[in-house]
Amino acid sequence: MKPVRLLFDANPMVMRTGSTHLPGIGRAALELARALDELNDPRFSIRLLSQTFRGHIPYQFQHFPVRNLLWPIGSRYDWLKQRLPLLETLAPYDILYEPSNYAPLYRPENAVVTIHDAMYFSYPEAFLDHDRARECVPPFAQRVRGISTPSQSSKEDIVAYMDISPEKVTVIPWGVDRSTFHATDKLGAKKRVAALTGSHRPYFIAVSCDIGRKNTIAVLHAFRAALSAGCEHDLLLVWGSPPADYLAEFANEIEIGRIRFLKHVDNTLLGDLYAGATASWFPSRYEGFGLPVLESMACGTPVITCDNSSLKEVGGNTAIYVSPDGLDDMTDIMLQLDRDGSPHESHNQAACLMQADRFNWVTTAGAYIELFHRWSGQA
Repeated sequence: MKPVRLLFDANPMVMRTGSTHLPGIGRAALELARALDELNDPRFSIRLLSQTFRGHIPYQFQHFPVRNLLWPIGSRYDWLKQRLPLLETLAPYDILYEPSNYAPLYRPENAVVTIHDAMYFSYPEAFLDHDRARECVPPFAQRVRGISTPSQSSKEDIVAYMDISPEKVTVIPWGVDRSTFHATDKLGAKKRVAALTGSHRPYFIAVSCDIGRKNTIAVLHAFRAALSAGCEHDLLLVWGSPPADYLAEFANEIEIGRIRFLKHVDNTLLGDLYAGATASWFPSRYEGFGLPVLESMACGTPVITCDNSSLKEVGGNTAIYVSPDGLDDMTDIMLQLDRDGSPHESHNQAACLMQADRFNWVTTAGAYIELFHRWSGQA
């Protein structure tokens, strides 16, 4: 029997020219592709397809050919791909895998898609173009062969909001890149962070910062209160473009170096930032998976997050949970960590590493192979 021709949409994992890192979906897509490459299952002939004029995929695959089509990306061009069999002609396939929620396709019936969440229904935000997502994703999801999603919480939302049969949606959690996120040199990580950032105090870290549901503003306010109570930590935020009003509101703490916004953070520095921190903060109001929770724990660093959406599935009994509006509780935890240096043993380094060990990209890739096999018609 001939191998199934599987075309992997590699656009999310393209590092755009001038960028230093991939966003969450891009990192997940790249790690999945790397793990599939390692497995190299003989039932599938997998090719990666990108569309970019400026950028590259930051990895050399051993078994997968990568093809780049010089075809523009954007809604102005989507209608052509939906009305003409362009991909089917230029890169013939039996199944197309779309890792980023939606794609304009001539035949969605031949696709398997990962829908990461349904936040455009559960927690809509206009600045993220969620109106368009509510319009485009459900009919696409109804037409594709199969759907994967990284959490049970997301599955329940997809089924409820998009009128999808539960049998069509498979939960496959993400893994974590242990070559980047690990706890093998935490002292060295602290020294490297100090050298690169100028922060020589112990510090808290907040990654995946943004306005809206990411709720970074709560961390800033809680930290200001902790500083007023004598906290000796700094707060480092991986946030390339914080809003001007936030910069103005916290100008004093920024000026004296107690709050630092970090731009152009590559994966190496990101791993060190997690590993060197006393704790990481991620009090999000909604997540389809919550990759920063897993990355922090893989570095042996306690994480404070919220018990909502998918976050309890990732954090288990190891993460420290607060209400997204619980500023006083956040401040108290900061002061406790500042005083004691480490949390209760159920949240310490060993507990974090044990929880992170439950998530593995090779296991994830194996589950995807079985998903593709199921929807290939050869199962």
